[in-house]
Amino acid sequence: MLIDAIVIGSGFGGITSAALLAKAGYDVLTLEAASELGGCASKFDRAGYRFSAGATVGMGFEEGGMLKKLFEELGAPLPPMKKLDEIMNVYLPDRTITYFSEKEKWYKEVAYKFDSDQDRVFSFFEEVFKVSKILQIFVEKRNIFPPSTVSEYFQLLKSMNVKLLGLAPYLTQSVQDRLSKYGLTENKPFMTFINGQLLDSVQTTATFCPSLLGYMALSIFHKGAFYVAGGLASIIHALAESYRASGGELRLRHKVVSIAKQGEVWTVMTKRGQVFRTKQVIMNAPIHNVFSLLEPELHQNLVIKEQKEREKDAWGAFTLYIGAEPSFMMKETSSIPFHQFISSYDSPLSEGNQFLFSMSQEGDTKFAPPGKRSITISTHTNVEKWWERERYENIKEEYTEKIIDSIDKKFSSFSSKIDVKMAGTPVTFKRYTQRAYGKVGGFIPSGKYSFLKSYSPNSGVEGLWFCGDTVFPGAGSLGSSLSGWIVADAIKGKHPEGDM
Repeated sequence: MLIDAIVIGSGFGGITSAALLAKAGYDVLTLEAASELGGCASKFDRAGYRFSAGATVGMGFEEGGMLKKLFEELGAPLPPMKKLDEIMNVYLPDRTITYFSEKEKWYKEVAYKFDSDQDRVFSFFEEVFKVSKILQIFVEKRNIFPPSTVSEYFQLLKSMNVKLLGLAPYLTQSVQDRLSKYGLTENKPFMTFINGQLLDSVQTTATFCPSLLGYMALSIFHKGAFYVAGGLASIIHALAESYRASGGELRLRHKVVSIAKQGEVWTVMTKRGQVFRTKQVIMNAPIHNVFSLLEPELHQNLVIKEQKEREKDAWGAFTLYIGAEPSFMMKETSSIPFHQFISSYDSPLSEGNQFLFSMSQEGDTKFAPPGKRSITISTHTNVEKWWERERYENIKEEYTEKIIDSIDKKFSSFSSKIDVKMAGTPVTFKRYTQRAYGKVGGFIPSGKYSFLKSYSPNSGVEGLWFCGDTVFPGAGSLGSSLSGWIVADAIKGKHPEGDM
């Protein structure tokens, strides 16, 4: 039996492409290695709590937002969620910044917290919002980027307009270059704040972040950020439900071990020895995993080259999963689900000096028993150290103590309110998400031109497609889902024009 399309992996990219193709009438099989859907956006349950494995912030669900439009396209209801006014508190060493969704409140906040440069900060964010609004038009076209075929170049050219062409100068500049124009690079607190936001969203700091990529990231909260009941896993499961309702087949605990091509037909083999045949393979797996799955003779035809891929850096994550009684937090901050901690201005924004603290909200019994909260904490980490077996447990304990001590300095009774505590490392992510070396979050941008060097969803081999955080448009639930939509469009032969 020849299946229309096989999707490998049920993260945001894979489940998006699978749901869209099934809705369009395609016969689709999705194979997931784990026992839980979602990859890095999955969940797990322990001791009466639900924990988000990784991603926590809901974005793209505002009117006109990409994920809102996806659910409308599928005719599927959105899971319960709440749009946030106060999205996140950022705790710098000497001040706290509240991330407001509404622009006017945000301008007032940053003007007050960075009062010595408030006019410059205001002008910088005005540029961020202006540029990102224009760039959003391009993103919504869902073009394959970078293009590699005549058709892809033609569609890209069709999507250009005068406003978009006006952004050409930004292609040769980093966020740091733009901040320098506004005289903000010597303001250490502001630069630390900006770098913290960029690291969490695009995996790098202003020096190495292409300006267009950085501007999209810095504007995204102001389009709309949401607390999703039960976490982003609720979105994954809602998309999976739509997929199944359209006739799609989903098999958990089916790890793919080999992908080969014979003529126009692809054969996909699982660890169980099952062999499936299709004309379209969609890999929602990181590029790190691709070469070990594909038969060697296919490597030379890929747009992506193995040696080049191995030279690209990517972060790992150290995570803490905590169940706690919430009285450690002040009443005025308990309704804010997301908190970013930065302990020192003079240390790198990784390895526990900077971390994101995500807490379930009151009444969300999907996450925690009444009167309790589920907390996921994550910091960027270099993956190599975690594979040194003799040091592994000591490093894990060191990072746990460092992070909890930082929280105790802000919320003095935090550690005394903990009743469940577990740690996750790149080794853990490798085991449960199958990501090579435990790398998460996509590739680290390497400079002002790295936006133009993104990997395309088109593999360069007929019938093989990539989606997820290591191909354009990049990291996060929005980027991953959009890449899956791009692939579904390409397979259907649909080229969207104008607004979606």
